[in-house]
Parts: sequence; structure tokens; C-alpha cells
Amino acid sequence: MIRTEIVFPAVLFVLVGALLAVGLFVYKYSWTVIGFPLGAGILVCTLCLVDVAMTMAGHRPRPAMEAQLEPLSLACVLWVFALAAFIFALGFVFGPAAYLLIYLRATGTSWRLSVAIAAGSLLMTWALFIKLLRVPVPLEPLWWPW
Repeated sequence: MIRTEIVFPAVLFVLVGALLAVGLFVYKYSWTVIGFPLGAGILVCTLCLVDVAMTMAGHRPRPAMEAQLEPLSLACVLWVFALAAFIFALGFVFGPAAYLLIYLRATGTSWRLSVAIAAGSLLMTWALFIKLLRVPVPLEPLWWPW
């Protein structure tokens, strides 16, 4: 058993529990405000407790042989920064979808799956953040006002 397998979920449990307690008892948020964070926080705390219990009991499955990780290549780092360029050029809604489409095609994924994942990303960003949560995400590219 590695110490971090117990410490990290335990610290996460304490942090989430403390934030929930502050929201409930110090700030006294109404149930309409605290409802979703409380439900999500209770789920996270429960999963942390289950993880710690499984680790301490030794029931956690261990891989037979540790896989060697590939060294980080320059291409991987450039793909990460390319997302920022796509967001700058196309905006917060269309940028990640275009990035996914090009990245998936560059890594050899089929056109059908690449387009489906990119369209799902576009639809999820639009439906969740703009329509449901009403987050004021800039729809136009970041360079547009210039």
C-alpha cells in the first residue's frame, strides 16, 4: 500500500466536507443554491471513503506488471497548446470542437467517429454551458473585436 493511495482521498474528503459545511452553516446558502453542490459533494465524499476503505482492506486490484510510460514528446506538448490556439481563433464553442476533429483525424480515428465526437462536443458545450447554465461564454473568436 502506497501512502498517497490513502492520503489523497482522505484530504479530498476533508476539503470537500469542509467546503460543504462552510456553505451550509457559515454562509447559510438556500437549498436552491446548495442543492447540487451538496449532492455532488456527498457523492465525492462517499467515493473517497469507499476508496480509502478498499485500499486499507487490500481489495484494490493491482496490475500484474506496471506498464512503462512513454516519455513526453514535443508533439504531445504542442497538441496541448494547440487547443488554446483553436479557442483563440474560433471561440469557446467552435474551437474545442474543431480541435477534437483535427486531433482525432491526425491520430487515425475514422471520419465518422471524429465528426460524431466533435459534434457531440459542440452540442454539449452549447446545450450545457450556454442554454442550461447560461454561462456568458463569448461565442465569437477572441480576436474578433480587434
